[in-house]
Amino acid sequence: MKKNIFLALDYNSLEQALNVTKKIKEEIAGIKIGTELYTICGNEGLKKFKDLGVEIFLDLKLHDIPNQVKKTVAAISSLNSVKYLTIHTSGNYEMLKAASESAGLIQLLGVTVLTSQSDLKGVGIKNSVEEQIRILVNLALRANISGVIASANDISLIRSLSKKLQIFCPGIRSGDNKQDQKRVMSYSNFSKIADDKCFAVIGRPIIEGDPVQNIKKIIQSAQ
Repeated sequence: MKKNIFLALDYNSLEQALNVTKKIKEEIAGIKIGTELYTICGNEGLKKFKDLGVEIFLDLKLHDIPNQVKKTVAAISSLNSVKYLTIHTSGNYEMLKAASESAGLIQLLGVTVLTSQSDLKGVGIKNSVEEQIRILVNLALRANISGVIASANDISLIRSLSKKLQIFCPGIRSGDNKQDQKRVMSYSNFSKIADDKCFAVIGRPIIEGDPVQNIKKIIQSAQ
């Protein structure tokens, strides 16, 4: 079975994050480092994860003026540690294009609509979630972005727009415990619709409790 899980290291401790990664690195496609852990571990921490031989997905969700994003992406690319980096597709085409031009070997992932959002009216967007995703995915395609971040519920919609985009899906949950997510899907159902360019991003369902047993159960649920 193809490894298609990226472990979201939702820790504020580099030591804890490294220990869990060591325990289950053979079961996963890579790790996701968000703003909290990156603030603590910095670039030296990224190197420690790279030394473990895991692919690193740095989730910074960049959103700024084009020149600033371009310089930030170039700086991260120069570290030679990160494979994937997130930017907000809502930052517009000019920002996405600037990021793409300075990405080097990094593969950029454009955030579409967060899985914690089921209604965009609260931020002044009149489009439905589906309409907004369609607009943002098309922006990512125009700017030559490698992939997108989206709910697993949006895979079919995104595949109708592109067969080549990588799709990273947070909000993979089991049972009724959605936590702060709204547009969720079980790993079992995700596996039924995911192709070889789709990845599940899973954090708390793995790291809360026994990570080794948790990931085994998650993987077995799809078999």
